[in-house]
Amino acid sequence: MSQSSNSPSNPPPNSSKPRGVTVWWLLALGIFGVSTSTLWIRLSDSDEVNLAFRRLLLAAPVLWWFAWKSGNQPSLWTASRSVSIAGVCLAIHFGAWMASLKFLSVATSVVLVYVHPVIVYSIEVMRRQARADGLRLVGVVVTLYGTWVLTEAARDPGYGDQSLLGIALALIGSVAFVGYIFAGRAATLKLSTAVYTSRAYSVAALVLAGYLIISGICGASGGLLLPENGDEWLLAAMLALFPTLLGHTPLNAALRHLPPSVVSTAFLGEVAVAPMIVWIYPGLRETPPEAFWSGGPLVVLGILTVVWRGSRVPSTGLK
Repeated sequence: MSQSSNSPSNPPPNSSKPRGVTVWWLLALGIFGVSTSTLWIRLSDSDEVNLAFRRLLLAAPVLWWFAWKSGNQPSLWTASRSVSIAGVCLAIHFGAWMASLKFLSVATSVVLVYVHPVIVYSIEVMRRQARADGLRLVGVVVTLYGTWVLTEAARDPGYGDQSLLGIALALIGSVAFVGYIFAGRAATLKLSTAVYTSRAYSVAALVLAGYLIISGICGASGGLLLPENGDEWLLAAMLALFPTLLGHTPLNAALRHLPPSVVSTAFLGEVAVAPMIVWIYPGLRETPPEAFWSGGPLVVLGILTVVWRGSRVPSTGLK
């Protein structure tokens, strides 16, 4: 039997309890979790797309176990369309963004892939699922401006015409993330977080595995590879634990109680938090650029504005 979104174990999105302190903790935990991904990737010697596959491969069984322990497993057909779309979009988001790093600097690629809050909020307004609230719009603009300030001093070197391909790939990754957010919103209204994420992450892992196998056969990449040593297995586990289980999963849980534009904007916290983590980590000590100290607070301020306002301004016609 399908799990009802109005059951006590799966409260409706307008429930007063989750929209209090709990949602703020979900957002804070999620932002911290996704912000660690740069650290684990920086420490690893593996191909980035293989790392994306491994984090999903290791995280999905954990979530399947939690879903099984909940004792209320909906049919595989429940919200299957939304789950499939979310999984495919997540795989495209990872794959396209990772590929863009071959043609763009990390800073420019991250800024381009994180334009999704503007897209999400615009879609919500056009679909009359959110009001054209001035304060939330200001928050999104401030957040995006902060991300631009963070990378102003890190312009791309001469990549030539290939930079256009990198820009296209990063924007594809951003658009795919929009699909991931909206499909996830629809799925989490019908499924528990554990059930939804276990299924969506599994779909994404299968898509990435298929891409790696096909690209390996065609000679476009090294193909699907397992970690070469214990250190790489550990880093894969860290990617599964922190940015996936403790990052994406709490933010997906917040989708049940907050508009997609709020959760989408919260992901931008990675732009401000990730440089701090890499800076304080022994062995890396990568000092943030001077622009970080002015752009970082703007990102945080913008996120807090959108989240605070979005948690108090009711959505219209949201289904």
